[in-house]
Amino acid sequence: MLALVGVLAGCGTQSPTPAPTLSPRTSQSPGASPSASPVALPSPVLGLDWGRAASVERPEEAFAQPSPGASIPFSLGITRSGHPLHFPGQAIMADVASAPSRELVSVGYVYPGWHPAAWTSVDGRAWELQEMGTTEFTFPVALTTGPDGTIVAVGRSGSAPIAWTSQDGRSWQPHGVAILGDGKVAERMTTVVAVPGGYLAGGSVGPELLDRHARFWRSTDGATWTPVDDDPEAFENAEVRAIAVHGDGLVAIGTVGDAQAITGSVAWVSDDGDQWTRVDDNALDGGRAVALAEAPFGGVVAVGSDATEDEAFAWVSEDGRSWTRAPSEPSRQYHGKVRMTDVAVVGEELVGVGNYVGLQRGTAISWVSRDGLHWEQARSAPVQEQVELYAVVHSGSGIVAVGSFGAPDDYIPVVLLSPAR
Repeated sequence: MLALVGVLAGCGTQSPTPAPTLSPRTSQSPGASPSASPVALPSPVLGLDWGRAASVERPEEAFAQPSPGASIPFSLGITRSGHPLHFPGQAIMADVASAPSRELVSVGYVYPGWHPAAWTSVDGRAWELQEMGTTEFTFPVALTTGPDGTIVAVGRSGSAPIAWTSQDGRSWQPHGVAILGDGKVAERMTTVVAVPGGYLAGGSVGPELLDRHARFWRSTDGATWTPVDDDPEAFENAEVRAIAVHGDGLVAIGTVGDAQAITGSVAWVSDDGDQWTRVDDNALDGGRAVALAEAPFGGVVAVGSDATEDEAFAWVSEDGRSWTRAPSEPSRQYHGKVRMTDVAVVGEELVGVGNYVGLQRGTAISWVSRDGLHWEQARSAPVQEQVELYAVVHSGSGIVAVGSFGAPDDYIPVVLLSPAR
């Protein structure tokens, strides 16, 4: 669900502040006597008010010691100006899922080395780092859980797609993934979903910064994968970004254009995951659709932004074959960059997460909708500043969103909770 982040660095070294509790809040006016009745403040609203998880374990190799100076040495014997006190590394929490055991699992990657990592939590408040492997340039970017409790993550390692399986989020087994090509051009998995009879993943094949060609893979157990036969017309000039089970079929959404210049989005529908029909709907033109969910009011909803990330976009469809884009509204506009990165279903509501960026630093933001067309924006609070949210999941009575803190100087793993726990 997340494009690769370049080598980043930064300035924040404080531990995250604990999340507030869910108990009703009260306040007294200055000078009021202790016996005066307190003024009740509203309780936090799901999807609109956020608190930060009390503890997210950081990889020692990335955050052991901030750099002391304002210059960064290079192997060629020269230096360039840099930000002082930035960490030598970074870590991205790219996706999150709720396991059948009700435990939460997140996957992502760590620099130096760009190697895979996972985090687990029993309550959303405290997250423990788990090892996924040491192979460099390896990025797990999406995960799902099957009905038997198997946790499946997918991504890429070097120029090849890769998958992992786990029963508890703590111990992971990597699995090579079969490809259709000769391996000379990179293939990558970008999304995965549990489907009847196993798992379905999507992604693309193509050079890093040039044209992409959509790919799908099938698996019965998350360990052994078979690529779906290529369809030159249906998969041309596109990358799969998200898949959803809808009724007795499947809907996928993706982007059109090369990695440097996305020009729009595309959808696909399938009855079995093997044969896909491409949907080039005018409503998807000029949009960057990156996440998809089966809507509580029927049909499916996709979220993302316009192609240049100047406005957060959303789309709805009854069947994946015909799409309606949500009309522009102030809640999804900003004078800088703004985007939705993921969407979750909570009861009868949709909760989308993302961030907006003014001159330099980003701020986490979210939206709530009951129809996918009109979205209420969350209230901004200090806990959201310098946070980028990449994924969200419904867990228990609330939602959990994962991402990073400190951009553009540091990328430190962070978890936000709503309502705060």
